[in-house]
Amino acid sequence: MLDFILGIDSSLFHVLNGILISESTDIIFTFLTSVKNTWPLYLSIALYIAFKHKRNGIIAVLSLALTIGIADQVSTHILKPTFNRERPCRQEENVRSLIPCGPGQSFPSTHAINNGCIVMFIGLLFPQLRMVIIIFAFLVSYSRIYVGVHYPLDVIGGVIFGIAFGYVSATIVQKHIDI
Repeated sequence: MLDFILGIDSSLFHVLNGILISESTDIIFTFLTSVKNTWPLYLSIALYIAFKHKRNGIIAVLSLALTIGIADQVSTHILKPTFNRERPCRQEENVRSLIPCGPGQSFPSTHAINNGCIVMFIGLLFPQLRMVIIIFAFLVSYSRIYVGVHYPLDVIGGVIFGIAFGYVSATIVQKHIDI
């Protein structure tokens, strides 16, 4: 059964990485996959939250940053070594690698964990920002497949883990501050 699921995952990867592509989307997804290009939007949202909600906004932003830091470390040092799945750019043939393959394992996508965490946390505490965050996080997470460094299940699994981290953190923060 696992081989069947991984086979579907591999086939879907090849569709998303090799068939549903264009030069214009190459530029967009190569840009979005880099943290150095996405942090300005997230920083802008964090500053907006901090200024609009003052002390409680600052507490929320710091709590989210701590949650992302924890989720990122759990992904890198616990989940990836446990699942030990090879990246498609090292395992598959005919991969369009638009960025270097990168070290480490593939499952789960840490980009997807971090973005899932942000979506859930901000979506619960600041619903007026929900749609912008969902769209942006989806595009960043999808970019990991598009550029050739993650399988679809890596991204889906990462989003699920991230949503769990974001939900727990937002629930704790909601009990202690009034936003």
